[in-house]
Amino acid sequence: MNYRSAIVFGTAREVTDDDEKRRVLNAIVEHVVAGRSSEARPPNEKELRGTMVLALPVTEASAKIRTGAPVDDEEDYGMSIWAGVLPLALTPGEPIPDSGVSAPLPAYLRMYRR
Repeated sequence: MNYRSAIVFGTAREVTDDDEKRRVLNAIVEHVVAGRSSEARPPNEKELRGTMVLALPVTEASAKIRTGAPVDDEEDYGMSIWAGVLPLALTPGEPIPDSGVSAPLPAYLRMYRR
């Protein structure tokens, strides 16, 4: 089986300062869709209180990636069972607007790539 995994060590703390929380949430939005935070309204007080943000200073981390063909036991090759790789991908599709929104599709979504 091919995989990607990461293990991160550190001691998380809850971000309780509203200004810091807003900066962090803004940075997350910008990381996912650059340009979105300048267009979207910021979270209101209820949303801010209902969202927990954690800061995690990383003290240690490791990652592993396994790629390539399967490595079966020699006796398994004599069996009539398919083995191989099924590639999977997560790709953006066509944007679907909210039914209550009449604003045009912004450029950062027309050109969205990850």
